Amino acid sequence: MTQQGTFEAKLDSAFKRNVFSFSQYLDMVRGDPRRRMRNTLEYIRDCMDYFGSTIIVRNSIKIKRFNLFDAPFDDGKDPLIGQEEAQNSFYSFLESQGSKAKSPKIFIMHGPNGSAKSTFFRLIMRAMEVYSRTEDGALYRFNWIFPSGAVLPRGIGFGHGSDHSRMESYAHLDGTAIDALLPDELKDHPLFLLPIEKRGELLEELSGGTRVPEWLLTGDLNPKNRQVFDSLFKSSTSGILEVYKYVQIERYFLSRRYRQGLIISEPKMAADAHIRQLTSDRSIAMLPPALQNLELYKYFGDLIDANRGLIEFADLFKKPVESFKYLINTLEMGYLNMDVAILQFDTCFTATVNDRQLLAFTDTGDFASFEGRSEFVKMPYLLDYNLEKEIHSKFLFSRGDNVTIAPHVLETLAIWSVMTRVVKPQVENEELNGILSELTVYEKAMLYGNGDLPSRYPLKISQQIRSIVAELKYQKLSNIIYEGGIGASPRLVRSILLKAMTNYDVSYVSVLNIFVEIEKVMRDKNTYEFLNYPGQEGGFHDYEAIMDATRGHWENLISADLWDAAGLIQTDRLMESLNNYINVVIHYVKNEKIKNEVTGVYHEASESAMSDFEKELDIEDEPHDFRSNCISRIGAFKIDFPDENPDYSRIFAVELQKMARKSHITRQTQLVRLLESVISVLGEQAKIPQEKMERIDTFKESMLSKGYTVESTLEVLDYYLRNLSGERSSDSHTKS
Repeated sequence: MTQQGTFEAKLDSAFKRNVFSFSQYLDMVRGDPRRRMRNTLEYIRDCMDYFGSTIIVRNSIKIKRFNLFDAPFDDGKDPLIGQEEAQNSFYSFLESQGSKAKSPKIFIMHGPNGSAKSTFFRLIMRAMEVYSRTEDGALYRFNWIFPSGAVLPRGIGFGHGSDHSRMESYAHLDGTAIDALLPDELKDHPLFLLPIEKRGELLEELSGGTRVPEWLLTGDLNPKNRQVFDSLFKSSTSGILEVYKYVQIERYFLSRRYRQGLIISEPKMAADAHIRQLTSDRSIAMLPPALQNLELYKYFGDLIDANRGLIEFADLFKKPVESFKYLINTLEMGYLNMDVAILQFDTCFTATVNDRQLLAFTDTGDFASFEGRSEFVKMPYLLDYNLEKEIHSKFLFSRGDNVTIAPHVLETLAIWSVMTRVVKPQVENEELNGILSELTVYEKAMLYGNGDLPSRYPLKISQQIRSIVAELKYQKLSNIIYEGGIGASPRLVRSILLKAMTNYDVSYVSVLNIFVEIEKVMRDKNTYEFLNYPGQEGGFHDYEAIMDATRGHWENLISADLWDAAGLIQTDRLMESLNNYINVVIHYVKNEKIKNEVTGVYHEASESAMSDFEKELDIEDEPHDFRSNCISRIGAFKIDFPDENPDYSRIFAVELQKMARKSHITRQTQLVRLLESVISVLGEQAKIPQEKMERIDTFKESMLSKGYTVESTLEVLDYYLRNLSGERSSDSHTKS
């Protein structure tokens, strides 16, 4: 075959006609009855399963995350970060409602503005688009095909004067042989063409005994299709098989852009479904005489286009109640009464609403009836600053800006935003409640982000608190004020980030400029309602205290960077000491001897070696309790991360920080001298003797490897020397 011929063959293959006769379609049903007989909710569930899922760990609790929310079909662009609880709630909704014979409940996602509610459904729709183009996700509807007079002479309804009248189907006729094609805008399921009184029996035989779902047994053609079917059947002299000749089964593909089964219905006063009589349509005049006297109607609108797919009513409760009362009746009865037609739907009904709109709607008399047909699921802001950081990292990547972001910009923004969202913890246990009341806003954010707790808490108390993190999350102070329902939205965080990128004449995005933009927001209490909530003990809703904690968090991060780049603290030796201690503890707890790697001799675990290390850390707990806790933390890590080797630098980060701080105190003067020399060299203010340049170059390369530029390095050096170069304890901000 020539190169041109190969290209044309590929082109033809890519655009092959996905049309079949009714008989061919029944063969497809016979070959895969489960997929051909599923309804829309089962289809969406299968779509979620098609992309797979992963078990992840959040706050030491395992939870399923569905891969489609990572946007694998778009190379990971614009994923949904976090929100696994909402994902699992939607999947459970699909499973529980999928077997209903009538229209199921509406799935309503509510939360504060900017909490990714629309992103959730956008990704579901995008996944459905991709899935519908796979063999697993193939969807079919049907059209009515009426051959031209040259093919089929037009008598009273059917002709018999042509060889074509003996064709098994007109589905594959080309355009020149067709007088009229009557499409079905509602996309009725082709199996509704089987007579309802025999449908169950026929489908059981066709599917080899597969259970026939109730909705297929009770569902029926829409009024237009029923009129056409009945009229053709009455005019036929050869029975129902003659009618099926006029059926063209068509594979179709879901598309939000082209309104094929995927619709976002924005708030509007117009109805979501309309009907118009087909009187002036040219194709009506070309129909067989048996059909020309029928009053045929065309259906259109959001509900019509969404049938056999998914519709999202965006900001549903923004509309007056009267404008969506029909939806309550549709969900309750399973059909929509449109005066001249009653329409059934096989649709996944979803909606997004703002918390305040939902609260206002609950005060109306219609809420009780609506509530019974609705599944309400909360979509709050994220409370894990690591996930919040990931949101903005993905955002910057998607923009593709050639802008340098200084280290810790995103983490600083993320920790600030999470602290604006959390509320003072409260639990029923009085003793534990008193302990939790001591937590500061920063400490609670660290608990949610890393499972960290202050070192002042005994080990048993820390374990108890970590075990109830799920209970602490999203606590309510009122119907509107709840954890994750207030505070800075991701949109506001992005706005702060963009202003820091554009409003300053520097070559990089600076954390100090981020602080300036945050302080501007804090002064604008008329725009940002969350700034007006009264502050509470511990810094909750106290935005000056939150700003101080944010700054302290960043200061700890840059201090760690500078100490590491200076090389004055031998991190490897700290890790070696820690590893030796943990090794001794493991053998001690197990009552096992330790093998000397040099001599090969086994010896008892040294109590004195453990005690010396514990004294260095100023351990206040009983030695036995502390050692047992170390073993428990290693075990918890293995449970949370079964595929990873225990990472002591993460598991014992608190202990390593304590060891490092002790070293800082003795070497602070050395660090200050080095930083002053670095500023002199980088700022080209002075020449440094050659013997010192090697150390300065090493420092510079280390900072560059961490993501700093020369300019941003100078900024943090200047800040450190001005504000942090004294002997400063950072306990109040440290990730304890």
